[in-house]
Amino acid sequence: MRKWIIALAGLLGGCAYHSSDFRTTPDALTEEEIALLKKDLQTNITQYDAGQKMIWTVTKEKHYHSDLDSGVKVHDTRGSIQYAAALFHTQDSAAIQRGISIVKAILPLQEKDTGVAYCGVWPYYPEDLLKGRKAPVDYNWADFISVALIDIVRNGSAQLDDTLKAQIKESLILAARSIMKRNVKADYTNICIMGTYVCYAVGNLYEQTDIRQYGQHKLAYFYDYTNNSKGFTEYNSPTYTIVAMNELLRMKQAIVNPLDKKMVDELYDRCWQMIARHFHAPSGQWCGPNLRAYNDLLTPELKQLFFYASKGQVNLPGDYPREARVLEPHEMPASLIPLFLHQDLPRIAIDTFMMGAFQLRNTDGLLKAKDIIGKLYAHPQYALASVNQGYLWNQCRPLIADWGTAEKPSYLRVRFLHDLYDFAAVHIKNAQDSSTVLSILNIAWNGGDKHPTIDRIKDSTITASDLRLRIETGGDIDASVFSITGLHKNELQFTAGALHMVIQVPYCNWNGLEGHWETGGDASKKWADYVIHTGGKKTFNLAAMKEAVIGLSVSMRAKEDIQVRTDEKYLHLSTKGLSVQALKKPDDEFRIKNDFETDSK
Repeated sequence: MRKWIIALAGLLGGCAYHSSDFRTTPDALTEEEIALLKKDLQTNITQYDAGQKMIWTVTKEKHYHSDLDSGVKVHDTRGSIQYAAALFHTQDSAAIQRGISIVKAILPLQEKDTGVAYCGVWPYYPEDLLKGRKAPVDYNWADFISVALIDIVRNGSAQLDDTLKAQIKESLILAARSIMKRNVKADYTNICIMGTYVCYAVGNLYEQTDIRQYGQHKLAYFYDYTNNSKGFTEYNSPTYTIVAMNELLRMKQAIVNPLDKKMVDELYDRCWQMIARHFHAPSGQWCGPNLRAYNDLLTPELKQLFFYASKGQVNLPGDYPREARVLEPHEMPASLIPLFLHQDLPRIAIDTFMMGAFQLRNTDGLLKAKDIIGKLYAHPQYALASVNQGYLWNQCRPLIADWGTAEKPSYLRVRFLHDLYDFAAVHIKNAQDSSTVLSILNIAWNGGDKHPTIDRIKDSTITASDLRLRIETGGDIDASVFSITGLHKNELQFTAGALHMVIQVPYCNWNGLEGHWETGGDASKKWADYVIHTGGKKTFNLAAMKEAVIGLSVSMRAKEDIQVRTDEKYLHLSTKGLSVQALKKPDDEFRIKNDFETDSK
């Protein structure tokens, strides 16, 4: 059946222009929705610079894609064009005129020189133009600006004069060709979806056959990749699942071709299915494991989404607007709403997040990538989640627990810090039955430091004043207590009301350093740190180290009797039907990630 769909899609792609593939009529809003939108837009008024015709902001930090330092007042191209797109929905002549002024200010900022690689891309700010600067170009801005411009074309075309329409057309075609040239793959989920939509829309709006065919074929490619690999690369992400949903929603609203719409609808429903499978009603949390999470607990924005997408049925406690976001009219599939409200616990959810066959291959061809598999044990009192292979970037939650109530939730997560910042080069392998997780942490000598790819370790060498494994709890921490116990003080007892957890480090060898526990905290968090090194700066040549490995056990049961075995290459941990094996010595990132074994009976 799927082959027939692709074949027919290919035949359609070769046909003449079909305007019926893409809806160009405006999205109709009710008077109530327009009133809600106008209320939301009030927050932008104070940030609008009437002279510059853009939204202003202040840079928070030195960004990889900008030459500007933190604390600089700038005008934001993405925020401005998104504001303009919203203004066109208000049916207010003054607001629409402001939107037109913003569009006229944004369009000239695009790079239109076809002789440069970044033709079709916009800068973050007019204060930091693309030409002549040191920072690399963020090509994603061709996508981000274009989706808002397409929204303006679809919903505000009647208010645009012919000159401005022609200018928008020129910009969108340049941006679409930039996207085609870059050709982002499906493992960059949100940008792949966004670029697909831009090309699909631009090709149909302006009868650009090659762009339209690219967009249509890219949609089929992304659909197949996602189905075959079992999900998005950024698996179970509270951030990027929603980003993907927002882009898929644009497609749902605009794409009318039956075959293409079917693919979009299935991808959209897949997002909601992932959320529902990982929602823990007692604590009111979207549980782990997660790749790409910016927060540890459910945000007010997600609570609002669940509320209005379920038509008020998923009404979580908290201070957030219990009203729709008018321009993001998400709908939770009716069949999934009961999974948020009435859960039969305990239960175990096992997900193959990513098939090994669809990951990068090892350069020597000897070791194959393994499937990435997550497990969630949802109990009436808590949820414990892990992934069989992960890493400890600050946006990863490879081992995390949630408990408490929806009013007062709490979490506990595992981190590894290099000079008190999350160390992305440290990987973790987890084996989980239900209430116990056995883990091994090891390190890639060519992994990232603060970021997985941007600041990779050079010459296999790091300098560190501090290295520590951190067990962190946050949320409602009033009753949370860490106690250091065990004959060799390598064990933690953690209690939070009726919840009891035992945390052990049965093995640690970091180039001869063994480590010790310390406890600490601040107003919002408490932690127990297994400190490997602290004090003066020390240089570690990772490739020369014989071992850099930590064994860890996290259990909601009584203390586990953990068997430890080492050989020339591996650390092996086991207890009561659980086992995990991983490399002791630092190695290439691919091997550290994939040379392991887990078993949970």
